[in-house]
Amino acid sequence: MKLLLDMGNTRLKWGLADGSQPDGLRIQNSGALDYGSESLAAWGAALQSHTLHDVCFASVVDAARETAVLSRLPAHVAPRRLVVSQKIVDLENAYATPETLGVDRWAAAIGAWSLMGKPCLVIGAGTATTIDVIQAKGRGAVYRGGLIVPGIHLMLEALHGRTARLPQAKGDYRAAPAVADNTVDAMTSGAVEATCGAIERMARRLDDDSPWIVTGGDAQRIASALGARASVIDGLVLEGLARV
Repeated sequence: MKLLLDMGNTRLKWGLADGSQPDGLRIQNSGALDYGSESLAAWGAALQSHTLHDVCFASVVDAARETAVLSRLPAHVAPRRLVVSQKIVDLENAYATPETLGVDRWAAAIGAWSLMGKPCLVIGAGTATTIDVIQAKGRGAVYRGGLIVPGIHLMLEALHGRTARLPQAKGDYRAAPAVADNTVDAMTSGAVEATCGAIERMARRLDDDSPWIVTGGDAQRIASALGARASVIDGLVLEGLARV
């Protein structure tokens, strides 16, 4: 069994995969947890019931948090870190500064290309929202990069923290033709609409029939606002790790 770890800014996402499927690894079980010591202890204890032969992880957190996670793994496995590379199979990385590319964006691109097999827009809806383009190139594809904008919760926190009278918003998104008629709904609707606007502008780099793939904690809310063009795929970083 292979353990896949996505160490994100807010949560640890994990998945278990094996090679029993005829077309390779498939995630059999997955979950998410916070980085609290009690959560990690319970998770580590549960891992002991699985026979692990490999661990692959992608991390955007600091060394202390990485150590807290990896110390819960069985002693006999040596975890392998995914690093950003110039190419994975037939997906080329055209990012001009690969040393600054977040490994979670690269892993999500690998997962999206592996699942879709065609040009697509990859949207990571987490603490930050990333909007990346994969375009066709020859018989393969090229990851071009894209946009990084504050996630919905970061936008709302910034409005509350940097203004005197705007509250900590937990409002509803008012989709057209409705209009937000109270402050908390106006804030939430503004954050969602701003995110969707960035996605729609970025999508102009692609063909009209290219799919939009959304993943991350706010994926469902953003995909609902975007409409039928967007599809939610949970654990896209894990999908990428499974194929490395």
